[in-house]
Amino acid sequence: MNTKKDFQIALAKYLSEKDFIYGPEPELYEPVAGFYSYGLLGKAMKNNLENDIRNMFIDNNFFEIEYPIVSPQIIWKASGHLDGFNDPVVICSKCKSSFRADKLIEEQTEIAADSFKDEELLETIKEKNITCPNCKSRFELEIKRHNLMMQTKIGLDTIAYNRPETATTTYLPFKHYNTFFRGKLPFTVFQIGKAFRNEISPRQHLLRQREFTQAEAQIFLSKEQKENFELFKDSQNDFLPLWTQELQENNKPPKIISLKEAIEKKILKNKAYAWSINLTYKMFISFGIPKEKIRLRQHWETEKAFYADDAWDLEIELNSFGWTECCGIHDRSDYDLTQHQKFSKQDLSIRLENGEKIIPNIIEIAFGVDRPFFALLDLAFFRRDDAKRTVLSLPRKMSPIKVGILPLLKKDNLPEKAIEIKKEIEKKFRTYYDESGSIGKRYARLDAIGVPFCITVDHQTITDDTITIRERDSLKQIRLNKKELLNKLEKFFNEPDFFE
Repeated sequence: MNTKKDFQIALAKYLSEKDFIYGPEPELYEPVAGFYSYGLLGKAMKNNLENDIRNMFIDNNFFEIEYPIVSPQIIWKASGHLDGFNDPVVICSKCKSSFRADKLIEEQTEIAADSFKDEELLETIKEKNITCPNCKSRFELEIKRHNLMMQTKIGLDTIAYNRPETATTTYLPFKHYNTFFRGKLPFTVFQIGKAFRNEISPRQHLLRQREFTQAEAQIFLSKEQKENFELFKDSQNDFLPLWTQELQENNKPPKIISLKEAIEKKILKNKAYAWSINLTYKMFISFGIPKEKIRLRQHWETEKAFYADDAWDLEIELNSFGWTECCGIHDRSDYDLTQHQKFSKQDLSIRLENGEKIIPNIIEIAFGVDRPFFALLDLAFFRRDDAKRTVLSLPRKMSPIKVGILPLLKKDNLPEKAIEIKKEIEKKFRTYYDESGSIGKRYARLDAIGVPFCITVDHQTITDDTITIRERDSLKQIRLNKKELLNKLEKFFNEPDFFE
């Protein structure tokens, strides 16, 4: 595959053929861009990823909520989405196709344009001679604004919107959090659920959809707690690949910096934020994203929201689309609760132990689950021309099927023995039984969908109760007694380097 475009096409085709991602949907009728289905293997893998996210937040003492997807218009007026949640659009002068201007520039030039003002967008389109992807004509010299909210109605006449993010709906039960946490900040909550954005011309597969799954965690805390965050001391010696604005300006790579140094040099503004950005980094590492493929990019002042005290993105280097934003970490100050207090006319303040009454600040970790999901598949997909085999080299814990059970032949009581072993293993691991075709072809089928281990039942199994277990990437095989199998498999999954 010579270009990123070639890789994009090959990957999308592969994911559809191997039952990870179907679409655009509805495939049976006229497909609509920006809507995809998670297939038989894709849904299982997405569940693994969501469980990992959920466990990481719970292990760090966050509590999960689930809020309705549809909310009345006033909520989105208060949050600022109704007036300000829009994208810059350019329209082709000939075929009248519309495109998001900043993404169009990034796709055709690799210039990061998401912080550009409208005038800069138009100047770049003109200077770089960017033309319509559909008909190659020039664009009209005007930027139009497209609101991304999906409107609906509740009952006969109550205007409402599908939520464009989960964050706003996570703020709304704030008074209940106050009761649950007994008024003692910080309050730590998260939500995983669907969100909707009426994208202008969604492309880039799962990276830009009109319906997607979001995971967002919120820390409600005081200004004093931000500066003296208790958990910081346990992670202050952890290191992060920070790509500051200065490094970006000078076209230099990220610098590996400890959290302690980042605070001392005021690269990160407070200890609670530093802890949150570190938690995010550890979470993406835990998914199986290699460290060398991750950087943390500081927002430019021109792209940072007016209320944000600090803002960084976690980016992943993809084979298909290059460096891609996959998570945002934001210090949102007290903006959100102040807005909802104003519009709801309800008191959303907290009284601190010293008697002071405050509106809490919020630090947010926000990302679409679909993006790390896509990143894992993008990084796992490669072709080994020398061995003439296709391997989906997924992290073991993310693989939708954990173990393949293969009788060497369809006779001599081998299938019966294999099924007996399968029943034992599937109590802990999702398994796939296959007796069709040569053993080599069966290995290849399971390699291609990312199954980490294959267990082969042969004639020796009948004699001494031993089986052969084969590892996907190294092709290494070892012989084990059936009684050892479950314990060994648990070690293989929990200790990635353990296979002996």
